[in-house]
Amino acid sequence: MPNSFYIFLLWLFSASTLEAQERLEIVATIPDLGYFVSTIGGEHVKVQVLVPPGNDPHSILPKASLLLKLSRADGLILMGLDYEHAFLPPLLEKTRKVSIRPGGVGYMNVGERIVPLEIPGSLDRSQGADLHPRGNPHYNLDPENGRIMALAAYDLLVALAPERKPEFEKRFLAWDAEAKRRIVKWKTWMEPLRGKPIVTYHRSWSYFVERYGLNVVAEVEAKPGLAPSAKHLLKVKKIIREQKVEMLLMEPWYNEQRLRSLVDDGVKVVKLATTSGLRESEEEYLDYIEYLILQMRDAYALPVPSPPEEGVRKPS
Repeated sequence: MPNSFYIFLLWLFSASTLEAQERLEIVATIPDLGYFVSTIGGEHVKVQVLVPPGNDPHSILPKASLLLKLSRADGLILMGLDYEHAFLPPLLEKTRKVSIRPGGVGYMNVGERIVPLEIPGSLDRSQGADLHPRGNPHYNLDPENGRIMALAAYDLLVALAPERKPEFEKRFLAWDAEAKRRIVKWKTWMEPLRGKPIVTYHRSWSYFVERYGLNVVAEVEAKPGLAPSAKHLLKVKKIIREQKVEMLLMEPWYNEQRLRSLVDDGVKVVKLATTSGLRESEEEYLDYIEYLILQMRDAYALPVPSPPEEGVRKPS
């Protein structure tokens, strides 16, 4: 082959290598945060997510593979409010990347921007195994907080690559405009469910029910993080009958077998992940929130809202 062809191949390889090196490597603790970074950063970022979709964050262990991801990262974006307490603190202690530790230019703790719900008055372990002294960390389930998360991702990227601010800003503003449009629509969709009594398994849904006015009348866990006793389940069953509860929300990692007696009362068990990405149709945060809302409407036999809009899917 002519030397010019080899030169071309060398140039092509060098260009692709340089482009890969210029991409910011960002570690996000949950899929929602990874989505925001990818959406706003576009081709300028490479994102690694520590908690896979549909997994309990409290079950994640501080493994060497996670430490390796952090060691290569330019930035870290996390939920905070002790969401990642099971694995992140020991990893940050071991990493040599000062820039992704608290106070570093590549560190973004989104929880510091959130007004938290359910800050405990005391930290008595008799109250449960899953206590969060800074408040409930599942704020991503309120789409208004999703906008705060997106802005935090934008701020992190601008701090790491200020020369690309115009591109990041354009993407952020476009996403935020779509988010505001959908939030208005979702308020209308959820209005028929305002005040409806529901039961939840774990205390993951507080921000969602607060946003849309649902009424949590009981929790399957008598205390956060502890399996329910037979006595407590009888108490929940009684509440379900008295309050005429039709829906029980639970995360996919909990054991549905414990709920047989409650299901016998005609309650629809709706299994929903607490982050996006579990299904291909829910990889985008806004599609994920919309899926939650459609699932809840479906649980109460409400029709898919009309007129049909692009992106609206009937619950499966």
